[in-house]
Amino acid sequence: MTAIIINRQAMKALIDADPDFELQLKNHVIAEVGRRFFEKDARRVIAAADPELFAHALAALQNDTDLTLLVQQALKQALTFRDGNWLSRTKLHPDVQKLLDEAVAEAKRKSVYDASVLVGQAIKAEVDKRLSDPSITELIEKRVNRLVTEDIEKRAEEMFQQRMASLRAAMAV
Repeated sequence: MTAIIINRQAMKALIDADPDFELQLKNHVIAEVGRRFFEKDARRVIAAADPELFAHALAALQNDTDLTLLVQQALKQALTFRDGNWLSRTKLHPDVQKLLDEAVAEAKRKSVYDASVLVGQAIKAEVDKRLSDPSITELIEKRVNRLVTEDIEKRAEEMFQQRMASLRAAMAV
């Protein structure tokens, strides 16, 4: 048995493309609902009458090729088209192509987002690991002490040069 799954947009495209399809689809849906509703009773009656007849009836209901062909034709018309040149290749319908492009763009966006989250988590884990190392505190203290010492020496040198300049200016007068 062939199963065809159609989402809401594809079904709307099928119905818009062929109004007769909508009527045929409604008829088949009503027939299917009726068939399923009465299937239990029919199965019991047919099974009691003749097992071979029951098997034939069940096979006939399962192999409804008319409906399958109608759906396949409607799908083909809704999903593909040929432009004016009969030798041209079959192309996807623009609406279907748009849906595919949007799905691809969404998949790309999601995979980039997922990858960035994974990279961010890996970086955070590595930073946490390195910050938890006891020697990092020692390295930070050494660096701070060196920077402070350099700054103090630089300021002391500037103050010394200013004092020397003011003394030279006072001696020159």
